[in-house]
Amino acid sequence: MRDHFSKVFILGLGFLLSGQAAAQQGAYFVLGTGMPVTIERLDPLLSAGKVPSQHVHSVVGGNAFTSTMDFATTQKSTCATVQPKADKSNYWMPNLYFHNPTTKTFTRVREQPYHKIYYKYGNGANQYDTDIQEFPQEFRMIAGDATLRSLNSTAMGPYGTELGWFCHGNGTSQFPDVNSVGFPTGFTACPNGLAAAITMPSCWNGQAFDATNPSGHMRYPTADGITGCPVGYRVARFPQIFVEYWLNVNTFDGMYGKNDQPFVLSMGDPTGFGFHVDFLNGWTPAVLNETMKTCRPGNTGNPPLSDASCFGNRGGIFTDAEIKACLIPGAVNEDVGWTYPEIDNPQGGVLTKGGELQQLPGCQTIQGAPGPATLKTC
Repeated sequence: MRDHFSKVFILGLGFLLSGQAAAQQGAYFVLGTGMPVTIERLDPLLSAGKVPSQHVHSVVGGNAFTSTMDFATTQKSTCATVQPKADKSNYWMPNLYFHNPTTKTFTRVREQPYHKIYYKYGNGANQYDTDIQEFPQEFRMIAGDATLRSLNSTAMGPYGTELGWFCHGNGTSQFPDVNSVGFPTGFTACPNGLAAAITMPSCWNGQAFDATNPSGHMRYPTADGITGCPVGYRVARFPQIFVEYWLNVNTFDGMYGKNDQPFVLSMGDPTGFGFHVDFLNGWTPAVLNETMKTCRPGNTGNPPLSDASCFGNRGGIFTDAEIKACLIPGAVNEDVGWTYPEIDNPQGGVLTKGGELQQLPGCQTIQGAPGPATLKTC
């Protein structure tokens, strides 16, 4: 069963690893994103009400994002950096920094600026799995663990986050593709981008999110249907969210060698194993349930998300210009290597480096393997 199941549910990882996977229609859609709506130290899941939170996040989604949120807060969004107007959710992940091997300073790595968020609701035959339903209004979850600093085959394996990092080369022996679960090494440039990929769990036990046990209410499926969820986690099965986090590291070419590992996540992680994504539901009720019945573009873009079978008759989609303009000023007054309303990789412009920092925001210190790391806040 897993062989068929994996064809659909880890399809996104195949796209990431191959760089040029074959286009395929089916029971999933892909949300492209614009520039993050904000880049700062806020985390309404693990640090609710705290300004600032522990480490810097890149936040995608609705512009109502703040330190304390419930479903009603998400519905106050007037724009979002994802296309469907019905999706006022937020998705956030740790920022990546370049740790200069020579000067020891930190520079925020620019985003592509797009990321990709896959919503998968198919079975092994790539048909709509009718057991899958939309998220409850107050739903929230996390994939990954910020404290991890080494490989955890159980958490990261085929029934887990399937975490992966990929340096996209250009097909030459000088710049080959390089991939690994944590940060890859042995490269001096990623001409077509550096990317992380992570899968979120989709099987729910019916309990509310608990910040003291953030993954306790969710598990990963192993087969189709609600019975493909572990016993005790069959209250509901949701669309499986798969996130690709794309970064442009070209401006650092020539500043590090093959034996260097010059990148570090904002919580002081030089391994990449601590990459994580948070999700807070803001979907307009009933829209996902109706959309999953008819929307079949897969990764082809055909039909487009604006089509009546997807979101055309369910609120429509934001234009590229609206997405680009959807930025909010930071609530935390500190230098994180980004200044509102700066746009990464402006079309037709020249990519420049962010500001150099003497230390990671939040007094985060670099903590390597084996972990777990001890995170702090200042």
